[in-house]
Amino acid sequence: MFADLLEATVLNNTRYEKNPKRCLDYHIFDDNRVPLTQEQIAVEWAASGKGEETQSLRVRKSPIRICAGGDSWINILIEVSRFLGYNKTFFDILEGYYQTVSTAWPGHTVDRIVKEKPFKIYIDSGRFDYFIFSGGGSEFLGGSALTRLLKAKETCAEQVHPEQLLDMDRLEATMERLKDGYLEIAEYVRSKCPLTQVLVHGYDYPVAHAAGPWFGKPFLKRNYDFETDREMIAVVLKFLVDRFYAVLDEVEQQSSNVVVVDIRNMVRGRWTDELHPDLEASKDIAAFYRNVIDGFPTV
Repeated sequence: MFADLLEATVLNNTRYEKNPKRCLDYHIFDDNRVPLTQEQIAVEWAASGKGEETQSLRVRKSPIRICAGGDSWINILIEVSRFLGYNKTFFDILEGYYQTVSTAWPGHTVDRIVKEKPFKIYIDSGRFDYFIFSGGGSEFLGGSALTRLLKAKETCAEQVHPEQLLDMDRLEATMERLKDGYLEIAEYVRSKCPLTQVLVHGYDYPVAHAAGPWFGKPFLKRNYDFETDREMIAVVLKFLVDRFYAVLDEVEQQSSNVVVVDIRNMVRGRWTDELHPDLEASKDIAAFYRNVIDGFPTV
């Protein structure tokens, strides 16, 4: 059924095909099965609309102009993923209030975004008030990236700190690379849109499940038990998210156009899967962003 759904999902004479090796990762091809460039994808996605999802939440949208980039926390491909039980992202909700465009795509890494800069087709216009960016989770939070960071449980003592459960050299190298990527993105936006404010976040504390696609396999592969080790698993995930926020704080300190929007403890267990908020949590995150955008910051 899923294959039929993807085959039927046509985006301005283009087609989705799922990457079988990764969750929520899709490729787009034209009629001749030639992969679209990131710039073409951005234009196609912006032109596609989202059916009833595009209905404005109020009669007149704010004149504030927002460009977004990054990963599935911005764009979860709601046209497809809603059939799998996923909900709108916080940015899907913000689209009902502001003038928005987005180049985000599920599974995109910060390294890839820095290299290709798909957002440049909009940012180069210099006309946006905000650039909302979400990225980094694919590099450290879940899946094969997390597997590489985790140590095997039997190598750890019973009473441990999260640092002892992780390959800290690898983690710090990853965080340094993410910091450099964020700084490069912030500088690019500043050079093209000097008045544009860059809003970034570091996700929320996820809840792992043994059968989950993001955390179940990595922890099971490293010999964790989801009954007896649940608290230890939660401590590791909290440590990773907090470490990433510390990196974003450094980016904010070094970049005059960056504001960190701290959304920790906003989801409060309301997940669609282990890593993506459900609709009510997305609404709360969107409301928090609206406070920042409309001039009532509590970040």
